Amino acid sequence: MTPQTKTLTLLRKQNEIVIKPIDKNLRPAALDKDSYIHQILKEHLFSKEYSKLSKQEATQKLETLRNTLKSYISSADGSLSKAEQTYFHRSLKVPHRVPILYGLPKVHKNPVSLQPVVSSTNSLMLVFSTWLDFKTIELLPLISSYTRNSTDIIRDLKSLSLPKGASIFSANAKSMYTNIDTDLGVSTFIEFLQSNQEKIPKVFPTNLFLQILDTVMRNNIFTFADTFWLQLSGTAMGTPIACAYATITLGPFENTTYLQNTTPTFYIIEGISMTSSAFGVRLLKIKPQSGILSRTNSTVGAIWNG
Repeated sequence: MTPQTKTLTLLRKQNEIVIKPIDKNLRPAALDKDSYIHQILKEHLFSKEYSKLSKQEATQKLETLRNTLKSYISSADGSLSKAEQTYFHRSLKVPHRVPILYGLPKVHKNPVSLQPVVSSTNSLMLVFSTWLDFKTIELLPLISSYTRNSTDIIRDLKSLSLPKGASIFSANAKSMYTNIDTDLGVSTFIEFLQSNQEKIPKVFPTNLFLQILDTVMRNNIFTFADTFWLQLSGTAMGTPIACAYATITLGPFENTTYLQNTTPTFYIIEGISMTSSAFGVRLLKIKPQSGILSRTNSTVGAIWNG
Protein backbone atom coordinates (compact mmCIF):
# COMPACT_ATOMS: atom_id res chain seq x y z
CA MET A 1 0.00 0.00 0.00
CA THR A 2 1.44 3.36 -1.06
CA PRO A 3 1.73 6.26 1.41
CA GLN A 4 -1.00 8.11 -0.49
CA THR A 5 -3.36 5.14 -0.23
CA LYS A 6 -2.62 4.78 3.48
CA THR A 7 -3.40 8.44 4.05
CA LEU A 8 -6.68 8.24 2.12
CA THR A 9 -7.71 5.09 4.00
CA LEU A 10 -6.97 6.79 7.30
CA LEU A 11 -8.98 9.86 6.35
CA ARG A 12 -11.99 7.73 5.37
CA LYS A 13 -12.05 6.23 8.86
CA GLN A 14 -12.09 9.60 10.61
CA ASN A 15 -15.49 10.56 12.03
CA GLU A 16 -14.43 14.11 12.86
CA ILE A 17 -13.94 15.27 9.27
CA VAL A 18 -15.78 15.21 5.95
CA ILE A 19 -14.09 15.27 2.55
CA LYS A 20 -15.87 17.12 -0.24
CA PRO A 21 -14.85 18.32 -3.70
CA ILE A 22 -14.25 22.06 -3.91
CA ASP A 23 -16.66 24.11 -6.03
CA LYS A 24 -15.43 24.47 -9.65
CA ASN A 25 -13.71 21.04 -9.35
CA LEU A 26 -10.46 22.52 -8.08
CA ARG A 27 -9.47 19.78 -5.60
CA PRO A 28 -10.87 17.89 -2.59
CA ALA A 29 -11.15 19.59 0.79
CA ALA A 30 -11.16 18.17 4.34
CA LEU A 31 -13.60 19.95 6.67
CA ASP A 32 -14.37 19.72 10.35
CA LYS A 33 -17.59 17.70 10.44
CA ASP A 34 -19.40 19.67 13.16
CA SER A 35 -18.52 23.01 11.54
CA TYR A 36 -19.61 21.70 8.14
CA ILE A 37 -23.02 20.58 9.44
CA HIS A 38 -23.53 23.84 11.34
CA GLN A 39 -22.68 25.91 8.26
CA ILE A 40 -25.09 24.01 5.98
CA LEU A 41 -27.88 24.45 8.52
CA LYS A 42 -27.14 28.13 9.09
CA GLU A 43 -26.58 29.16 5.47
CA HIS A 44 -29.33 27.09 3.87
CA LEU A 45 -31.64 24.74 5.72
CA PHE A 46 -32.62 27.04 8.60
CA SER A 47 -34.40 29.38 6.18
CA LYS A 48 -37.89 29.91 4.80
CA GLU A 49 -37.03 27.87 1.70
CA TYR A 50 -36.96 24.55 3.60
CA SER A 51 -39.04 22.68 6.15
CA LYS A 52 -37.72 19.94 8.41
CA LEU A 53 -39.58 16.61 8.33
CA SER A 54 -39.55 13.68 10.69
CA LYS A 55 -38.46 10.36 9.21
CA GLN A 56 -42.06 9.15 9.41
CA GLU A 57 -43.38 12.25 7.62
CA ALA A 58 -40.77 11.91 4.88
CA THR A 59 -41.51 8.21 4.41
CA GLN A 60 -45.26 8.82 4.18
CA LYS A 61 -44.85 11.69 1.72
CA LEU A 62 -42.55 9.66 -0.50
CA GLU A 63 -44.94 6.72 -0.53
CA THR A 64 -47.83 9.03 -1.42
CA LEU A 65 -45.74 10.59 -4.18
CA ARG A 66 -44.86 7.18 -5.55
CA ASN A 67 -48.53 6.18 -5.75
CA THR A 68 -49.54 9.53 -7.25
CA LEU A 69 -46.89 9.45 -9.95
CA LYS A 70 -47.64 5.82 -10.79
CA SER A 71 -51.31 6.75 -11.18
CA TYR A 72 -50.35 9.49 -13.66
CA ILE A 73 -48.53 6.92 -15.79
CA SER A 74 -51.32 4.33 -15.52
CA SER A 75 -53.92 6.84 -16.71
CA ALA A 76 -51.78 8.31 -19.50
CA ASP A 77 -54.14 6.80 -22.10
CA GLY A 78 -51.72 6.36 -24.97
CA SER A 79 -49.80 9.57 -24.27
CA LEU A 80 -46.59 7.59 -23.90
CA SER A 81 -44.65 5.77 -26.58
CA LYS A 82 -43.82 2.09 -26.19
CA ALA A 83 -40.25 3.02 -25.24
CA GLU A 84 -41.47 5.49 -22.61
CA GLN A 85 -43.83 2.91 -21.11
CA THR A 86 -40.94 0.45 -20.88
CA TYR A 87 -38.75 3.13 -19.26
CA PHE A 88 -41.26 3.83 -16.50
CA HIS A 89 -42.11 0.16 -16.00
CA ARG A 90 -38.47 -0.80 -15.49
CA SER A 91 -37.56 2.28 -13.44
CA LEU A 92 -40.43 1.85 -10.98
CA LYS A 93 -39.64 -1.81 -10.32
CA VAL A 94 -36.35 -1.08 -8.58
CA PRO A 95 -35.92 0.36 -5.05
CA HIS A 96 -35.15 4.06 -4.76
CA ARG A 97 -33.11 6.03 -2.26
CA VAL A 98 -33.87 9.46 -0.81
CA PRO A 99 -31.83 12.29 -2.41
CA ILE A 100 -28.89 13.57 -0.34
CA LEU A 101 -27.84 17.18 0.18
CA TYR A 102 -24.19 18.11 0.62
CA GLY A 103 -22.14 21.29 0.37
CA LEU A 104 -19.25 22.21 -1.93
CA PRO A 105 -16.74 24.62 -0.33
CA LYS A 106 -16.45 27.83 -2.36
CA VAL A 107 -12.86 28.60 -1.48
CA HIS A 108 -12.73 31.50 -3.94
CA LYS A 109 -15.16 33.37 -1.66
CA ASN A 110 -14.20 35.22 1.49
CA PRO A 111 -15.43 34.01 3.89
CA VAL A 112 -15.69 30.50 2.48
CA SER A 113 -19.32 29.52 1.86
CA LEU A 114 -20.90 26.18 0.92
CA GLN A 115 -22.70 25.62 -2.37
CA PRO A 116 -25.67 23.29 -1.69
CA VAL A 117 -26.00 20.33 -4.05
CA VAL A 118 -28.64 17.61 -4.00
CA SER A 119 -27.62 14.21 -5.34
CA SER A 120 -30.77 12.58 -6.73
CA THR A 121 -29.10 9.47 -8.14
CA ASN A 122 -31.36 6.39 -7.92
CA SER A 123 -34.20 8.46 -6.46
CA LEU A 124 -37.89 8.27 -7.35
CA MET A 125 -38.06 11.87 -8.57
CA LEU A 126 -35.05 11.34 -10.83
CA VAL A 127 -37.08 8.86 -12.87
CA PHE A 128 -39.74 11.45 -13.65
CA SER A 129 -37.53 14.51 -13.90
CA THR A 130 -35.30 12.73 -16.42
CA TRP A 131 -38.38 12.09 -18.56
CA LEU A 132 -39.42 15.75 -18.23
CA ASP A 133 -35.95 16.85 -19.32
CA PHE A 134 -36.10 14.50 -22.32
CA LYS A 135 -39.49 15.84 -23.42
CA THR A 136 -38.39 19.46 -22.98
CA ILE A 137 -35.80 18.98 -25.75
CA GLU A 138 -38.71 19.45 -28.17
CA LEU A 139 -39.63 22.80 -26.58
CA LEU A 140 -36.28 24.57 -26.09
CA PRO A 141 -35.76 25.60 -29.76
CA LEU A 142 -38.88 27.76 -29.42
CA ILE A 143 -36.96 30.09 -27.08
CA SER A 144 -35.16 32.84 -29.01
CA SER A 145 -32.13 32.87 -26.71
CA TYR A 146 -31.75 29.08 -26.56
CA THR A 147 -28.14 27.97 -26.99
CA ARG A 148 -27.67 24.32 -27.91
CA ASN A 149 -24.18 23.72 -26.53
CA SER A 150 -20.79 25.25 -25.79
CA THR A 151 -19.63 24.53 -29.34
CA ASP A 152 -22.24 26.99 -30.64
CA ILE A 153 -21.10 29.58 -28.10
CA ILE A 154 -17.46 29.28 -29.17
CA ARG A 155 -18.44 29.51 -32.84
CA ASP A 156 -20.53 32.64 -32.23
CA LEU A 157 -17.78 34.25 -30.17
CA LYS A 158 -15.26 33.74 -32.96
CA SER A 159 -17.57 35.33 -35.51
CA LEU A 160 -18.66 38.18 -33.24
CA SER A 161 -18.04 41.72 -34.48
CA LEU A 162 -18.29 44.23 -31.65
CA PRO A 163 -19.53 47.77 -32.30
CA LYS A 164 -17.25 50.66 -31.34
CA GLY A 165 -17.20 51.29 -27.60
CA ALA A 166 -18.68 47.89 -26.76
CA SER A 167 -17.14 45.05 -24.79
CA ILE A 168 -18.03 41.51 -23.69
CA PHE A 169 -18.74 40.79 -20.06
CA SER A 170 -19.96 37.81 -18.08
CA ALA A 171 -22.02 37.59 -14.91
CA ASN A 172 -23.69 35.03 -12.64
CA ALA A 173 -27.20 35.37 -11.27
CA LYS A 174 -27.60 35.40 -7.50
CA SER A 175 -29.50 32.27 -6.39
CA MET A 176 -31.35 32.19 -9.69
CA TYR A 177 -32.89 28.75 -9.31
CA THR A 178 -34.23 29.24 -5.79
CA ASN A 179 -35.60 32.65 -6.76
CA ILE A 180 -37.83 31.23 -9.51
CA ASP A 181 -41.26 31.11 -7.91
CA THR A 182 -42.87 27.69 -8.46
CA ASP A 183 -46.32 29.11 -9.24
CA LEU A 184 -44.69 31.39 -11.82
CA GLY A 185 -42.68 28.56 -13.34
CA VAL A 186 -45.57 26.10 -13.69
CA SER A 187 -48.02 28.74 -14.97
CA THR A 188 -45.44 29.92 -17.52
CA PHE A 189 -45.14 26.36 -18.84
CA ILE A 190 -48.92 26.16 -19.17
CA GLU A 191 -49.09 29.44 -21.11
CA PHE A 192 -46.03 28.52 -23.18
CA LEU A 193 -47.52 25.18 -24.26
CA GLN A 194 -50.85 26.81 -25.10
CA SER A 195 -49.37 29.69 -27.10
CA ASN A 196 -47.06 27.37 -29.07
CA GLN A 197 -49.60 24.62 -29.63
CA GLU A 198 -49.23 24.73 -33.42
CA LYS A 199 -45.42 24.43 -33.22
CA ILE A 200 -45.35 21.54 -30.76
CA PRO A 201 -45.80 17.94 -32.01
CA LYS A 202 -49.41 16.83 -31.73
CA VAL A 203 -48.34 13.72 -29.80
CA PHE A 204 -46.72 15.80 -27.06
CA PRO A 205 -48.33 14.63 -23.75
CA THR A 206 -49.19 18.11 -22.44
CA ASN A 207 -51.47 17.11 -19.56
CA LEU A 208 -49.18 14.35 -18.28
CA PHE A 209 -46.14 16.61 -18.65
CA LEU A 210 -47.72 19.40 -16.58
CA GLN A 211 -48.94 16.99 -13.89
CA ILE A 212 -45.47 15.51 -13.41
CA LEU A 213 -43.74 18.91 -13.63
CA ASP A 214 -45.91 20.37 -10.88
CA THR A 215 -45.35 17.31 -8.67
CA VAL A 216 -41.57 17.28 -9.16
CA MET A 217 -41.16 20.99 -8.41
CA ARG A 218 -43.31 20.97 -5.26
CA ASN A 219 -42.08 17.76 -3.63
CA ASN A 220 -38.30 17.84 -3.40
CA ILE A 221 -37.54 15.74 -0.29
CA PHE A 222 -33.94 15.04 0.68
CA THR A 223 -31.75 14.10 3.62
CA PHE A 224 -28.86 15.88 5.26
CA ALA A 225 -26.84 14.02 7.90
CA ASP A 226 -29.60 12.16 9.81
CA THR A 227 -32.38 14.68 9.08
CA PHE A 228 -35.09 14.96 6.39
CA TRP A 229 -36.12 18.15 4.59
CA LEU A 230 -38.71 19.43 2.12
CA GLN A 231 -37.84 22.28 -0.24
CA LEU A 232 -40.67 24.82 -0.09
CA SER A 233 -39.85 27.22 -2.91
CA GLY A 234 -37.77 27.64 -6.03
CA THR A 235 -36.60 25.15 -8.63
CA ALA A 236 -36.16 21.69 -7.13
CA MET A 237 -32.44 21.22 -6.42
CA GLY A 238 -30.80 18.24 -8.10
CA THR A 239 -33.54 17.75 -10.66
CA PRO A 240 -32.36 17.08 -14.25
CA ILE A 241 -34.95 19.45 -15.72
CA ALA A 242 -33.68 22.44 -13.71
CA CYS A 243 -31.81 24.14 -16.59
CA ALA A 244 -34.58 23.64 -19.14
CA TYR A 245 -37.18 24.69 -16.55
CA ALA A 246 -35.36 27.99 -15.92
CA THR A 247 -34.89 28.56 -19.65
CA ILE A 248 -38.58 28.16 -20.45
CA THR A 249 -39.68 30.14 -17.39
CA LEU A 250 -37.65 33.12 -18.62
CA GLY A 251 -38.09 32.34 -22.31
CA PRO A 252 -41.57 33.73 -23.02
CA PHE A 253 -40.62 36.98 -21.29
CA GLU A 254 -37.51 37.22 -23.45
CA ASN A 255 -39.43 36.36 -26.64
CA THR A 256 -42.25 38.87 -26.13
CA THR A 257 -40.61 41.72 -24.25
CA TYR A 258 -36.89 41.68 -23.66
CA LEU A 259 -35.55 40.55 -27.03
CA GLN A 260 -37.86 42.90 -28.95
CA ASN A 261 -35.74 45.82 -27.82
CA THR A 262 -32.40 44.28 -26.82
CA THR A 263 -30.44 41.55 -28.54
CA PRO A 264 -27.88 39.92 -26.20
CA THR A 265 -24.97 38.04 -27.64
CA PHE A 266 -25.78 35.13 -25.34
CA TYR A 267 -28.14 34.42 -22.51
CA ILE A 268 -27.13 31.40 -20.41
CA ILE A 269 -29.04 30.01 -17.42
CA GLU A 270 -26.49 30.37 -14.62
CA GLY A 271 -24.64 33.23 -16.24
CA ILE A 272 -24.81 35.62 -19.14
CA SER A 273 -22.44 36.92 -21.74
CA MET A 274 -23.56 40.10 -23.45
CA THR A 275 -22.21 43.14 -25.21
CA SER A 276 -22.54 46.49 -23.50
CA SER A 277 -21.93 50.09 -24.44
CA ALA A 278 -20.78 52.98 -22.28
CA PHE A 279 -24.41 53.80 -21.53
CA GLY A 280 -25.10 50.62 -19.55
CA VAL A 281 -27.04 47.45 -20.23
CA ARG A 282 -30.49 46.07 -19.70
CA LEU A 283 -30.61 42.96 -17.52
CA LEU A 284 -33.34 40.58 -16.45
CA LYS A 285 -34.14 40.75 -12.75
CA ILE A 286 -36.02 38.24 -10.60
CA LYS A 287 -37.51 39.77 -7.50
CA PRO A 288 -36.94 37.18 -4.74
CA GLN A 289 -39.97 38.29 -2.74
CA SER A 290 -42.42 37.71 -5.55
CA GLY A 291 -40.70 35.73 -8.29
CA ILE A 292 -41.98 38.26 -10.83
CA LEU A 293 -39.73 39.10 -13.73
CA SER A 294 -38.97 42.70 -14.55
CA ARG A 295 -36.49 44.74 -16.55
CA THR A 296 -34.12 47.17 -14.96
CA ASN A 297 -31.31 49.50 -15.95
CA SER A 298 -28.53 48.90 -13.48
CA THR A 299 -24.94 47.93 -13.03
CA VAL A 300 -24.03 44.25 -13.02
CA GLY A 301 -23.11 44.15 -9.35
CA ALA A 302 -26.59 45.12 -8.17
CA ILE A 303 -28.19 42.00 -9.59
CA TRP A 304 -25.48 39.66 -10.67
CA ASN A 305 -22.26 38.28 -9.26
CA GLY A 306 -19.59 39.37 -11.73
